[in-house]
Amino acid sequence: MANHEARAEEMEKAPNGHREESPTPEYDEKNIEETGTEPTPESLEENVSQAAAHESNLQKELPDLPTPTASSPHLSIPNGPDTPRIPTGPDTPRTAEFFEQRMQSVRRQRSDSQSTAATTTTRPSTRSSLVFVVTALETIAASKDARKNKKLGDTTAQALAAIKREGDPAHINPEILFEPLQLASEAHTVSVSITALDCIGKLISYSYFSVPSEITQGENSEAPPLIERAIDTICDCFQGEATHAEVQLQIVKSLLAAILNDKIVVHGAGLLKAVRLTYNIFLLSKSSANQQVAQGALTQMVGTVFERVKGRLAIKESRVNLSRISLENEKTESEDNTGDEVEGSTSGVDGSQVNGESNGDVEDDEDEAEPESLEPSDKPVDKHTGPKITLQSFEQNMSFNDDRIHDNAPTLVTRVKGRMTPRLSSVQDASPNPQHESDGTDEDEEDEIFIRDAYLVFRAMCRLSTKAISVEHAIDVKSQGMRSKLLSLHIIHTILHNNISVFNSPFATIRSSSSDEPTTFVQAIKQYLCLSLSRNGASSVNRVFEVSCEIFWLMLKYLRVMLKKEIEVFLKEIYLAILDKRTAPVFQKQYILTVFGRLAADPRALVEIYLNYDCDRTALDNMFQRVVEHLSRISSTPMSITAIQQQAYQDHHAKQSNGFSDWQNRGTLPPSLSTASMHMPHEADQGFPQEYAMKQESLGALVEILRSLVNWSQQGFADSTSPLRESDSRTSVDDLRESIDNRGTTESPHIGLDSGTATPLAEDDPNQLEKAKQRKTALTNAVRQFNFKPKRGVKVLLKEGFIASNSPEDMARFFLDNDSIDKKSLGEFLGEGEPENIAIMHAFVDLMDFTKTRFVDALRRFLQSFRLPGEAQKIDRFMLKFAERYITGNPNAFANADTAYVLAYSVILLNTDQHSVKMKGPRMTPEDFIKNNRGINDNADLPDDYLRGIYDEIAHNEIVLNTERETAANLGILPQPTGGLAANIGQALATVGRDLQREAYVQASEEMANKTEQLYKSLLRAQRRAASKMPVSKFIPASSFKHVGPMFEVTWMPFLTALSGQAQDTQNIEIVKLCMEGLKLAIRIACLFDLENPRQAFVASLARFTNLYNLSEMKAKNVEALKVLLEVAHNEGNLLRESWRDILTCISQLDRFQLISTGVDERAIPDVLKMQSKGPPSSRKSLTVPRGRRQPSHSGSVHYQADIAEESRSTDMIRSVDRIFTNTANLSGEAIVDFVKALTQVSWQEIQSSGQSESPRTYSLQKLVEISGYNMTRVRFEWTNIWQILGAHFNDVGCHTNTNVVFFALNSLRQLSMRFMEIEELPGFKFQKDFLKPFEHIISNTSVVTVKDMVLRCLIQMIQARGENIRSGWRTMFGVFAVAAREPYEGIVSLAFDNITQVYNTRFGVVISQGAFADLIVCLTEFSKNYKFQKKSLQAIELLKSSVPKMLRTPECPLSARAGFVKDTDHGSFIPKQPSRQTQEEQYWFPVLFAFHDVLMTGEDLEVRSRALNYLFETLISYGGGFPQDFWDILWRQLLYPIFMVLKSKSEMNKVLNHEELSVWLSTTMIQALRNMIKLFTHFFDSLEYMLDRFLDLLALCICQENDTLARIGSNCLQQLILQNVQRFQPEHWHKIVNAFVELFNRTEATALFSAATSSSYTPSSTTTANGVRNGSGSQTPTMQTSITDLPLSQTPIEDAAPENALGINGLPTPRRSSAVTSDASSTAPSENRMPSPLSKRQTAELEDYRPDDQSLQQAPVVVTAARRRFFNQIITKCVLQLLMIETVQELFTNDSVYEKIPSAELLRLMAVLKKSYQFAKRFNADRELRSRLFREGFMKQPPNLLKQESGSASVYVSILFRMYHDTSTERASSRSETEAALVPLCEDIVISYIELDEETQQRNIVTWRPVVVTVLDGYTGFPQAEFEKHVEVFAPLVVGLLGTEMAPDVQRAVQALVMRVFETKLGTERVQLMTPIARSPRASFSGVGAMGQRRGSRGR
Repeated sequence: MANHEARAEEMEKAPNGHREESPTPEYDEKNIEETGTEPTPESLEENVSQAAAHESNLQKELPDLPTPTASSPHLSIPNGPDTPRIPTGPDTPRTAEFFEQRMQSVRRQRSDSQSTAATTTTRPSTRSSLVFVVTALETIAASKDARKNKKLGDTTAQALAAIKREGDPAHINPEILFEPLQLASEAHTVSVSITALDCIGKLISYSYFSVPSEITQGENSEAPPLIERAIDTICDCFQGEATHAEVQLQIVKSLLAAILNDKIVVHGAGLLKAVRLTYNIFLLSKSSANQQVAQGALTQMVGTVFERVKGRLAIKESRVNLSRISLENEKTESEDNTGDEVEGSTSGVDGSQVNGESNGDVEDDEDEAEPESLEPSDKPVDKHTGPKITLQSFEQNMSFNDDRIHDNAPTLVTRVKGRMTPRLSSVQDASPNPQHESDGTDEDEEDEIFIRDAYLVFRAMCRLSTKAISVEHAIDVKSQGMRSKLLSLHIIHTILHNNISVFNSPFATIRSSSSDEPTTFVQAIKQYLCLSLSRNGASSVNRVFEVSCEIFWLMLKYLRVMLKKEIEVFLKEIYLAILDKRTAPVFQKQYILTVFGRLAADPRALVEIYLNYDCDRTALDNMFQRVVEHLSRISSTPMSITAIQQQAYQDHHAKQSNGFSDWQNRGTLPPSLSTASMHMPHEADQGFPQEYAMKQESLGALVEILRSLVNWSQQGFADSTSPLRESDSRTSVDDLRESIDNRGTTESPHIGLDSGTATPLAEDDPNQLEKAKQRKTALTNAVRQFNFKPKRGVKVLLKEGFIASNSPEDMARFFLDNDSIDKKSLGEFLGEGEPENIAIMHAFVDLMDFTKTRFVDALRRFLQSFRLPGEAQKIDRFMLKFAERYITGNPNAFANADTAYVLAYSVILLNTDQHSVKMKGPRMTPEDFIKNNRGINDNADLPDDYLRGIYDEIAHNEIVLNTERETAANLGILPQPTGGLAANIGQALATVGRDLQREAYVQASEEMANKTEQLYKSLLRAQRRAASKMPVSKFIPASSFKHVGPMFEVTWMPFLTALSGQAQDTQNIEIVKLCMEGLKLAIRIACLFDLENPRQAFVASLARFTNLYNLSEMKAKNVEALKVLLEVAHNEGNLLRESWRDILTCISQLDRFQLISTGVDERAIPDVLKMQSKGPPSSRKSLTVPRGRRQPSHSGSVHYQADIAEESRSTDMIRSVDRIFTNTANLSGEAIVDFVKALTQVSWQEIQSSGQSESPRTYSLQKLVEISGYNMTRVRFEWTNIWQILGAHFNDVGCHTNTNVVFFALNSLRQLSMRFMEIEELPGFKFQKDFLKPFEHIISNTSVVTVKDMVLRCLIQMIQARGENIRSGWRTMFGVFAVAAREPYEGIVSLAFDNITQVYNTRFGVVISQGAFADLIVCLTEFSKNYKFQKKSLQAIELLKSSVPKMLRTPECPLSARAGFVKDTDHGSFIPKQPSRQTQEEQYWFPVLFAFHDVLMTGEDLEVRSRALNYLFETLISYGGGFPQDFWDILWRQLLYPIFMVLKSKSEMNKVLNHEELSVWLSTTMIQALRNMIKLFTHFFDSLEYMLDRFLDLLALCICQENDTLARIGSNCLQQLILQNVQRFQPEHWHKIVNAFVELFNRTEATALFSAATSSSYTPSSTTTANGVRNGSGSQTPTMQTSITDLPLSQTPIEDAAPENALGINGLPTPRRSSAVTSDASSTAPSENRMPSPLSKRQTAELEDYRPDDQSLQQAPVVVTAARRRFFNQIITKCVLQLLMIETVQELFTNDSVYEKIPSAELLRLMAVLKKSYQFAKRFNADRELRSRLFREGFMKQPPNLLKQESGSASVYVSILFRMYHDTSTERASSRSETEAALVPLCEDIVISYIELDEETQQRNIVTWRPVVVTVLDGYTGFPQAEFEKHVEVFAPLVVGLLGTEMAPDVQRAVQALVMRVFETKLGTERVQLMTPIARSPRASFSGVGAMGQRRGSRGR
C-alpha cells in the first residue's frame, strides 16, 4: 500500500526538474514489434519483479530525500497492501513515459497514507436495497477460487453469515463485506474477478463505503479510509496489457461509478488514481473497444470534476452576492479574498521548488530593491536584466507555487448534502501554514477542495502533453507516445471548451504553498497550459498541431483578458512565424488560417486584439495589423489554376461547409483515439493545390473581418442614436458566432471582474487609445528612419521624446531595449569614431552584465545585441570595450583585459574563417587557432583544451544574429543541420530516404518551441517583478465603436490588395462575389468613419473593375462589380463625398454601353475616360485608359459579348441606376452637394469629350435637370449650396464652343427655371435671382448671336408664362436685358428693348414691389447709352424721363401717396413687397437721377447727353422740394459733385477727354451743368444753404483750372451765385464767401516766383528764401513742400499732388487755352509767345516791343527742360488767375446790391487780401535782380513783372475803401475808423511810388498808375472836415511831390481840387472854379492796366 501511495504521483513530473529518462530496454519494443508475438508470462514476471526490487532498494537507500524517477520506469499496479506487485507484460515500462512518479520522503508518505475519509454520521437509507451483494457473494463462494483460497472462502462465508444475521447488508460493518470482495477481485478466474469488481462498483455507487468501521478506527487510526482502499482494490486488478479485456472493462466501469457518485464525492489521491488507471487502460489495452470506453470514461470523469466546480462556483457567487446586498458596508472574507487578488495574488510567488531552490532567487531580490514603483504602467519590462520574454521561463519560474498540492493528497470524501466535517489531520500536516484553515468559512474550504481536484487533473493532463516523444513514436500515430499526447491535449481542449466559466470565474481561487493569498484558477494553471501549448503549438505532427491550434483558439476566445501577454507570444512566435516560413507544411498554415477565420468572425475579439497589441507600445508587434497583412499576402499569392481544379475546390468547400469533425465544431467530445481509429493521415490528392485553398480561406477571413468591423461599428452607430438596452445591444453580432452553443456570446471574457495581477482591466477611451496608437506609429516611423539613416533617426527619436535625453546612457538604454532597431544600422551607428558615438557605445556595453558567464557565451550575447560592422577600426573599438566589460564582471577569468581583447578578436576571426562562404582555401584547424593564441594571457598560454573547446563550439555553432537566422529559416534556406543536432530533435523523421526539407522544418518547429519557452521565462519573471514594483500594461476591453476607423486606417491597403487582386485574377463568379462583398464592406467602413483615402481607393478600384472603359473585354464578373457599385451608391450615398465621381463616371459609361449595344455607332458616342487622358492631369489617373487600344473596325462598332450587353440593358440594371438618381431626394444636405458636384464634373467631361459633335453627350446634364426636379422640395438653404455648383456648371456649359451643347444647356436651364418659378418665393429671398444668373453669364460671355437670341427668348417665354410668379428674378432678368442693351446687333437690341418696354408698360407695379425698380432703370440706362442705335437710345432716355411721373402714379410705390397722386389706402397689387434697408428716396428717386447722371457722364451721343443733363436738373428742380437733407447729401456726393470730378486732376482730364472732346464738353455739358448747379442752389436756397461752402469749393475748383475758359466760367458762376442770392445771404454766408475769396487769393499767389531762380549768388531782397534745390543741369525743381503749398491750385484731399500733373500746362498735345498759345521752351521754332491773359476782349500788349537797358539781358535764354518749363508755366498760370480774382472782386463788390449786403468786417477782411496781393506784386517788381535772373534762366522771353497785379489790386482796394469811408449807413459808419486805418497808409504809399516813377524810362508804369493816383486824390479830397484836417500833414507833402511831375489833365484836376480843399481848410480861401473832371467808368482804374512789365525798365525796381 505504501508503495502504491508513493507512486501516486507518477502521472506528472515537474516540467524541468527531472532527468531525461534512460532509453527503454530494447526487448520491449522488439518483442512486440518485430516478432509480433506476446511474451510469456514468465518473462513478464521476471522483468517486473526486477523493477520492483530495484524500486524497493532505492527506497531503503534514500529514506529522507525526494526519490528520483526510477531508471526503468514501469506501471504501478497496486495489489493490496501486502501483495507484491505482479509484472504485467512487455509494454509496462513504457507507461512511465506518461506517468512519472515523484516519491515523497518517508515522513510525507506516512502522513499521506493515513488519509482519512470525511464522513457523515448518519447512515444513508439507500443501503436497505443492497440485495445484489448477496448474489455476488454467493457466486464467489461457489467458485473454485473460493475453494482454493482459504482466506477468500472464509471471509465470504463470514460475510454471508453476517447478512443472514442482520437480514440487511446495510447494517453490517462495511469491512466485513469489503474483505471477501477485495480478495475475490484478485482471483485468477476472470468471472469471479469481474463479479467482485462489479459489486464493489455498485457498493460505491450506493455510498456504502463512505462510513469507516468504528472498530477499525479504534484499533488502527492509521489505516486509509475504506473508499480509498476500495478504489485501490479496483485499480490493483489492472495488470498491464495482459489484463483480461472484460476485467479492463469492468475496472473502467467501477472506477467511473466511484467518480460519478454524487452523494459521496471522491477527491485527492483516489480521484487521481482512478483517472490515472483509466488513462493507462486507454494506452495499454489491446482492445479497441476498451480503449474507446476508457477514453469515454476518462472524458466523463474529468468533465464531472469540472462540472462540480461549476456548481460550487454558482452557489458561491450567489452567496457572495447575497452577503453584498445584506451587508453593504461590511465585506465578507470571501470578497476580501477576491478583492485582494488584484494586488497580490502572484506577489512573491516563485515556483522553482522542484530544483530545490529557495523561494526568492538573487535576481528577484535585486529587482525588488529597485525603486521603480512609480514608473508608468505601459513601460516595457526591463529586458536587459534577463532574456527576452520567452517560454522557457516556465521551466524554472512558476507563476503559481503548487508545491503542497500533490497527486497523493488525501482521498478526502465529501458529502454533497449536509454540512461536511472533514478530519483535517493530514491536510494540516501537509500545510506549511495550518492556521489558514480557520480563516475561511467551511463552504470556502470545501470549494477549494473541489477546485484543487480540477487543478490536479488539469495539471496532470498538461504535464502529460508536454512529454517529449521519440522519433519512432512521432512517425507512428498509433504509438502509445502519440496517443498519450493526443489524448492529453484533447482532454485539455475539452476541459477548456466545456468549462470555460471555471477559468474565467473570479470565485475559482486556490491557495499557493508560498502564501495564503488565493490565486485565480487561470493564474494557477497558466504555467502548465502555456508550457503545453508552447511544446506542441509548432508540432510538425498534423493531429497534435490541430488540437494545439484548437486550444489556442479557446485561449484567444475566452482567456485573452487573463493571458494577454501569453497569447501575444504564441501569436508572434508560433502562428505568425509559421505563416512567415516558406518551408512550413501547408496543413499548419491552413489550420492557422482556419483559426484566423474564426477570429475574423468575432468582432469584439478583433477590436480587443487591436486595442491591446496594436495600441500598446510594450507589445511585441501590431497583431491585428500583422494578421490582416498575412491574410492579404497569402490571398494575393499569384497562382495558376485550371477551371477543373477550381471546381474541385468549390465542391470540396461545399462538402466541408461544417468545416471539421464533430469535436472541432462542438468541442464536446474528443474524437476516438483508439488504435483502430488512428491511422496515418493520407495525403489524398483532392484535385486542387492546397495553396489555392489557403488563398481562398485567407480571402474569406479578410471579408469576414470586414463584416465583423461593420457589425461592430454599426452597433456603435445604432447605440449612439438610440438608447442602449442591455439585452439587445449585441444582437447584431450574435449570428456571427461559429459555435453552436451560446455560452460565450461575444462579450469579452469576464469583463468587469478582476482577472489577477497579470492583466488588470483598463478603460476603453477611444481618444486616449487613438493617441497611444499615434504615438506607437510615430515610434515605428522614427525607428524606421533610424534603420535607414541612423543620424537622422536619432534626431527624430530625441525630438519626439522617445529617448529621454541625449545623454549616452539614455540613448544606449533605448537601443538595447528596442527590438525593432535594425541590428546592422545599430552596429554602424555605435561603431562610428565620433566622440558622442563612442560614448553611446560604451554606455551600451556597460548596460550588459557578463558576471559569471563563460567567455564565448558572453561574446555571443554581446554580438546578439547588434551586427558587428566590417571595418577593422570599428571592430577594434567594440572588442576593447567588450574585453574591459567582461573583465569587470569576471576579474579572475584572465590575467588582464588584453587577454580578453585578443581572444575576442581571435574568436571573431575564427567564426568568419569557419563559416564565411567567401573564404577560399583551407580553413583554420584547431592547432592553427591554438597557435594564434600563444602567450596572450600576460605572456602565458591559455590551456589547449580550453582553446580547443572554443574552436569546437564556434565550428559547430556559428555566431550569427538570431534575426538573420530566422529570416533565413522563413525563406527556407536554413543551413543543413549537422548530425549531432539531428539526433536531439524529438520529432525528426529517422527514415532512410530523409526528407531534408521536412527535417529542416522540424528543426525550425523545435526552435520555435524553444524560443516561445524562452519568451515565457522572462514574461513570468517580469510579471512576478511587476507585482511588487509596477503594474503591467492593462487589458482594455472593447466597448466603443470608434476604434473601427483607426483599425481600418492601418490595414486598408492590405485589404485592397487582396480583394482587388483576387477579383482581377479569377473568373469564378463566387470568388468575385466574395471580393465584391469585401469591397462593399470596406467602402462602408471608410464611409462611416470618413476615411478619405481608403474610400477613394476602394471606390476607384471597384469602378475600375467594372471594365466599362474596355467594353470588348467586359465579362460577367465586371457586371457583378457594376451591380455592387450601384448598390454601394444606393446604400452609402450620404457618405460617399468625392467618390461619387467614380460612380457617376461609371453610370455615364454604362449609358454609353447601352447606346452602343442598341446599335448606335460608337464613334458618335465619345468615351469620357479616354478624354480624361487628353485633358488636364486628372487626379483619377487610375481610371484613365490609354487611347487607341481598340482596333478600328470597318463597321465602327466595338465587339462585346451579347449576354453582357443584354444584362447591361436589363430592367434591373436600369432600375438600379434610376434608383440612385431618384434617391437623391433622400440624401443629406451635405451629400446632395457632393453628388451634384460629382455629376457636374462628369457632365463637363462628357461635354468636353464630345468636342464639336452635332449630337454631344449630355446624359449627365439631363440627369442634373432630373435630380433638380426630384429635389425641388428641399429647403432653400440646401438649394443655395446646390445652385452654387449647378449655376457655375451652367455658366461653363453655356459658354462652350459647341452651340449644340449650349442650346441644350439653355433649354435645360429654362425648364429648370420654369420649375423653380412654380414655387412661390417669399419676400426677402433671392433664390430666383441666383438661379437665373447663368443666363446673364452666358449672354455676357458668348460671342454667338444665336445664343444671345436664345437667352433672350428663354427669358421672354418665362415672363410670358410665369410673369406672375417672378419675384427676385426680375433683377437678374433686367441684368440680362442690360447686357443685351450694350450689344452691337440691332436685332438683339430691338428684341430686348421691345420686351423691356412691354414690361415697363404692363408690369411696372410688380417690378416696383419686388425691389427691381433700380434694375429696370439701369437696364434703360444701358439702352440710352447704346451709341450705335441712336433712335433706341433717345426712346430709352424718354422712357427714363417718363418713369418719374409713372412711378409717382403707381400704387406700389410708397412715394405715390406722398405725392398725392394715389390714396394711402390703394396699395396696388397684392404681391408681398421685398423688404429693403434703403430709404424711399434711395429706392426710387436715386436710381432715376443716377441714370441721368450715368448717361450724362458716360454716354457717347451728344444729343442724349444734353437731354440727360436737362432732365437731371429738371427732375431735381421739379421734385427736389421734398427731399430730406440726408438725401441731398447723397445726391451731392454721388451725382452732382462727380460731374465736376474730372477737374480734380489733369491726368483724369487727359484720360477722359481729348482736346476736341474737352472743348465740346466745356461748351455743352460743363457750362450748362455749372449754371444748372447755381440755378438749383438758388431754387432750393432754403434746403441747400447749408451746402454753400461745397458750392464755393466747386466754383473754386473751376476757377483754379489752367483752362482759361473754365476759369472764366467759374468766376462768372461765382458772381451769379452771389448776385442771385445776395438778398438771402446771412452774415455766416458772407463769412463763407469771403473765406472762399481768401482761399482763392492764397491758392493763386505765385509765391514760387521767389524760389524759381537757381543762382547761388542771388539773395532775395525780401525775407523769403529760395526753397528749391540745385540739380545737375542747373535747372530748378520745386521740393515736395513747394509743390503742395505753393503750386497746386486745388487743395482738396483727393488732389493729385505730383507737380507734373497738378497743372500740366505743357502736358497737353495741343494747347488748351484759346486766349494764349504756349509752346515748349525747348522748341527750335521761333514762335511768338503771348502771355496768357484772362481778358479775352482786351488786347494784350506784346512784351517784345520793349528792350531792357541792361545788355546782359540780351543774351539768349538758357535751354529749359520740359519739366522746368511745366514748372514755369504753372507759376505764370497762377499770376494770370490772381488777376482774374482781382477783376472778379472789383466786378462783384462794386455792384450796389452786393456792396450793400456784405457786412463791413467781411469786406475789410476781403480788402486785406487785396492789400496782400498788392504788396506781393510790389515786392517782386522791386527785386530787379531776381527778375533778370528769371529772364536769363528762360522763365519768359523778357524780364517778368507783376505791374498789372500791383496796380489792379491797389485800384480796387482804394476805390472800395473810399466808398465805404464815404458811406454814411450805420454799419459802414461804425467801421469807419478801421476803414480809415486801412486806407490812408496805402494811399500814401501809392502816391509816393508814383512820384518816384521815371518820366522817361517808366512811362508805361506812369500811365498804369495815373488812374489810381487820381482815385486816391479825389477820395481824400472828399473826406469830411475833421478827418481831412487830420491827414493834411500826410497828403500835403504828396501834393507838393506831384506838382514836380509831368501831370496829365486828370491828375492835374485832382491835384487842383485837393490843393483847393487844403487852402480852403487851412487858409480859409474861397472855393474857385476847378478843371472839368474826365468821366470814367467804374472800372476805369483797372481798364488801362497792362500785362507784366509793360514799361521798359524801372528806376531801380
